[in-house]
Amino acid sequence: MIETIIPSDRRSAVYDFWRTDKVLKDRCEFIAGQYQRYVDNPTVENYFMSLVTDYILEGLYFYNGFIAFYNFASRMLMPGSADIFKMINR
Repeated sequence: MIETIIPSDRRSAVYDFWRTDKVLKDRCEFIAGQYQRYVDNPTVENYFMSLVTDYILEGLYFYNGFIAFYNFASRMLMPGSADIFKMINR
């Protein structure tokens, strides 16, 4: 959606926001660090932590990103986008 909503000259600022926002950067580095830990030392424990990290990433961050679009749809804004996210949820 960002490709159609935000002009191309401002998109890179959105894509690179994680580099300047401390909280978002810390979260990204934590998640990437968990995966890197397994790559560097593929133990059962590190594999398990990578799985837990994946559940956190998908279950909390990704899924909760849909909430904004559901709120828009409840106000009759962006109903098509909300329908797409409903299909993804299924």
